[in-house]
Amino acid sequence: MINGVAMAKKRVAVVIKSNPFSWKTFEALRQAVGLSMEHDVKVLFIKEGVYTLTDWKPRLIGVEPIDKSIEALGMMGAGIVVEEEALRERGIKLKDWGVDIQIQPEEEVSEIVKNSEVVLVW
Repeated sequence: MINGVAMAKKRVAVVIKSNPFSWKTFEALRQAVGLSMEHDVKVLFIKEGVYTLTDWKPRLIGVEPIDKSIEALGMMGAGIVVEEEALRERGIKLKDWGVDIQIQPEEEVSEIVKNSEVVLVW
C-alpha cells in the first residue's frame, strides 16, 4: 500500500543464478520473502544457484543459513522452482527443505520469467 492506495498484485520472478557462497543469495531470498507478502512470487534457481538448495554448511564459511527464508517462502505460498538441467549437469541432489520445491525443465523456467511482470536477477 502506498499513500493509502493498494498496489496491484504483480507476478514477480526472483532468479538466483549465482553460487550461494556470498551474501547475494541470502539477500535475494530475504527480498523474495518480503515481496511474497504482497505479490505472486516465484523463486527460480538456475545455473550455479542450484547449489543453494543442497545440504551444504553455510556457517562454516561465514554465510548466513537460508533455512528460515525457504520456510517462510513456503508459508507465504511463493513458488520455489529449480531448473532440472542445472541439477543434472552438476550431478547434485536437493536437501529436503520441508516445503514444495518444483523441478522444472529449462523451457518451463523460461515461461515463468516470460510471464512475470517483474524479474529480479541475482
